[in-house]
Parts: sequence; C-alpha cells; structure tokens
Amino acid sequence: MSPMIEPPSSLLLVVGREDFTPPTTFGGRACAATVDCIAVGVRSVADGPTLASFAESARPGLLVLGRFTVESEGLLSLRDVHHREHDACGVEPGLVDVTVLGDVDAEPSEVVFVVGPG
Repeated sequence: MSPMIEPPSSLLLVVGREDFTPPTTFGGRACAATVDCIAVGVRSVADGPTLASFAESARPGLLVLGRFTVESEGLLSLRDVHHREHDACGVEPGLVDVTVLGDVDAEPSEVVFVVGPG
C-alpha cells in the first residue's frame, strides 16, 4: 500500500545512502538529483497529503518529471526533510535508474518512483 505523506516543506527525498547529499537547487523543475539523492517538490500540506510509492514499471496517466541514476547501498529510502522514512525499496548495490512520475508537472499530489537497474 502506498503511503499518504504530509511532508514538511512540501519536499520528498529518495536517498540511496545514509550519508547523502541533497540537491541545492531545482533549476525551475519539479525534481532534481545528486549522485545519491532525488528531491521532488510536492503539493503543500495545506492542500492535502501526497501519495508516494515505488514501482517496477510506469503507470499510464502519469507524467515523467525526471530520469536519474543514483548510487545505492542496496536500499532506496523515501524520506521527508526531517529524515523520517515513509517507504523503502530493496535494490542491488551500485547505480540504479529511477524515473520520477507525477500526476501533474508541478507540485504533484501523486508521485511514483519507477526503479530499474543502472
């Protein structure tokens, strides 16, 4: 079951390591990444919770917000900015491809992280 999240600062993080480096800017996009962290700006908590999940394949009807390759120690963790873990996905250690999908192209209320090998 996909968690409904009310992230502080309207930001979700997918991290591949405990000691990760978040992006410093979004450059006007809905999401951005570093070598070990993907950040996604989602809708404000005042507008309601965000549905977030990991998946192995894309779901019709969602838009591609970004495609990234991140380094993982064997687990991708979905967190908020206070480092609370909301979901996790086991992966092979090393590089992992992640496609970020959303229901809209800015401040989505649904986000799916499609995980594949690097």
